[in-house]
Amino acid sequence: MLKAPLSVAKSEGQWFIPSTLLSRVHAEQRHDGEFWALWADIDEPDGVTFEEMKERSRDCIPGAFMAYTSKSATEERQKARILIPLASPVSGAEWPVYQKILNDKLQSVGITPDRATERTGQPCYLPNRGDFYQHHTHKTGLLEPSTCWGDELAEEMERQAEEEAQAKAAKLKPRPASLAGAEGGIIDKVNAAFEMEGELQARGYIKMGRRYLSPQSSTKTPGVIVLESEGRQIAYSHHGETDPLSQLNHSGHALDMFDVICCLDYAGDVQQAIPALASLVDPDGQKQRQREYMAAKDTPRADISAVIDEPEQVDSPKAPSPAGVDLLTPPGIAGEICRYMKLTARRPRPELYPFAALQLMALVGRKRRSIYTNKLNLMTLAIAPTAAGKEKAQDGVKRMAHEQYCSNLIHGNAGSFRDLIYNLLDGDGASLYIVDEVHSFFDSIKSGKAQNYESKMEAEILTMNTTELYTFRGMEKRALTEIYQKHVKQLEKAVEDAGEDEEKAVQMERALDKAQRRLDWLENGLPDPFFSMMGHSVPERLDAFIKLDNISSGFLGRTLITRCPDTRAKLRRTPVDEHELAECELNITTGLAEIRRSGCTVAATDEAADYLDECIDWYEDDDQLNHHIAGGIYARAPEHLYRVATILALETGTITLEHARYAHALVRRSIEDVSYILLKAYSDSDGAQEKQVMQHARQTIHRNCKTTGLPLSRLKHLVTKPKGWEEMQARDMTRDRFSELIDRMMTAGELEKQVEGKRERYISRAAV
Repeated sequence: MLKAPLSVAKSEGQWFIPSTLLSRVHAEQRHDGEFWALWADIDEPDGVTFEEMKERSRDCIPGAFMAYTSKSATEERQKARILIPLASPVSGAEWPVYQKILNDKLQSVGITPDRATERTGQPCYLPNRGDFYQHHTHKTGLLEPSTCWGDELAEEMERQAEEEAQAKAAKLKPRPASLAGAEGGIIDKVNAAFEMEGELQARGYIKMGRRYLSPQSSTKTPGVIVLESEGRQIAYSHHGETDPLSQLNHSGHALDMFDVICCLDYAGDVQQAIPALASLVDPDGQKQRQREYMAAKDTPRADISAVIDEPEQVDSPKAPSPAGVDLLTPPGIAGEICRYMKLTARRPRPELYPFAALQLMALVGRKRRSIYTNKLNLMTLAIAPTAAGKEKAQDGVKRMAHEQYCSNLIHGNAGSFRDLIYNLLDGDGASLYIVDEVHSFFDSIKSGKAQNYESKMEAEILTMNTTELYTFRGMEKRALTEIYQKHVKQLEKAVEDAGEDEEKAVQMERALDKAQRRLDWLENGLPDPFFSMMGHSVPERLDAFIKLDNISSGFLGRTLITRCPDTRAKLRRTPVDEHELAECELNITTGLAEIRRSGCTVAATDEAADYLDECIDWYEDDDQLNHHIAGGIYARAPEHLYRVATILALETGTITLEHARYAHALVRRSIEDVSYILLKAYSDSDGAQEKQVMQHARQTIHRNCKTTGLPLSRLKHLVTKPKGWEEMQARDMTRDRFSELIDRMMTAGELEKQVEGKRERYISRAAV
């Protein structure tokens, strides 16, 4: 196969597991497998050529090996695999350790392997010729691992035993003494009700033997150990700072089931986690506690919690966890579009790019369908400070749409409902509005002084975005029919006049077909119009649009929203990597062209379909669907879920679990952003309650302290700005609530202070 490889799509390529046991189940291979080869997967060559890999491999592999480039290898990225036949077999228990030793040795000579090969059930793809193919066989004696690497095996086994001993010796993470009585009982019930293995895997942790790999791990080496201690399961993370669990047990503390859920789902906020989990493990007791709490309130304004908190769930489906999904890096071609925008942005604002990528892909693939939806229309609003880099997302979509011959369908704004209609017809049933400073557009249609032609625009937008058959009003129908009838007659005459000029005749016939198609639409309706809007504006203007009235009108329910941090990224002053940029542009051009050419209906894998069903079960549960304030948003969530998953899958034609998980995470984050903005508005109102003000403050810190963090002075300005904070502080001037909040978040491991010389910055270590 090395000399005469296959040349087929990767999905059709041959693969094997170097074990005599015919199973892909990791646990079965670890227990009963008999392995006759080791292998390495170099998926990120980092500039190392295949020739260099051969030479370096000879230095660290004491035996024969075979090497070949993979299907997706290019001359610029010479990805490869290395196979090492063994002189004698090794057991499934020892094999992952030998794989780690091999990967460590390759790493030591500058070859970066994919650590997923340390999983006993990981398939190895055999030679499959791509655009760039090379192979090599190093002929010498076969590797006898127990002889050549016996010392390394013993050392690694000893290290793993020490890690497990360390985890066993670790004390459970201490909790505040205040967590007693009912709260302490809830923690005990959570520990008894949940099972560590399933909960870790549900949050993106991958089981590899007896260990788990964090979804945030960059080394791809499993570092989470699960053990039994005092009758309950505990977890101990040896990952670095990338793993949230390691932030909580860096002081030598192990984590029980409650700690893990609290850390991964509630950013370490015990006070937030307890009431939410109480609804699952002690619903009757929680209802009684809530009744007692509400009865003790001296103001009816406590109802705001119904706006900002997730609905109570008693005997309800559990929401699939979005943990482990990187929202800034969508899968497939969408991720490449985001990478292109980040590479070329002068002031990066990566939170904006996923919406731009989805809008572009939907426009290019607007005629495609999936088993879930016939419409790829999107309404997206992105909120970011002025001069924060919003123009890159807008310009990127316009430029790439031009390369795919559909930039004529993009409009900057509309002045009236007739303008919307005419643009839709001129675009052959398709329009995408990219509107900067979109608050001005909304102000004009929402104003009490709006003209009749402006006030009708909101209803027109919602109809065009959702209807399966758009019908025209009598007035527009009569006026436009007369215009197009004249145009048809002119084109019919032009076809006759073309005579033997075949090129002109074809051109006129196409124009005639288009005009006749418009007449048919005017008479019988336009099926499945493509109408999308991508709006951007600043928090000071667009936050005010996120209010309860616009939930009731249905506008917010039909819209995906992202609320960027209140800070700006630094101006990028380094040159663009032209090689990476060219590769990215080629991937985008190829992917979008495939989307445009393909006419297949998008299907879904069984795994993805099951996951989407779980999401829909949760959105359709009565607690969400009929929520007295946010029900309109949850009711539209399934539509968003199906559309986003379909758009992501346009390139391949099949929705995968990765597509489904990203779509769910994006929709959930949009709902969370709406909740945050409503909470922000409440915190800035008269008589705001302390609990909600502090909740807003904590979320503000997390949202603005990602990546490089913020200095304390800037953080204090953002947190103490709302009117509710000023009123709360005025009620007791002896307390410094801001310092208390910072200390509490640092103690919980949510916030970390980094000091570089005289510079101090606070960085969030938890996701909101």
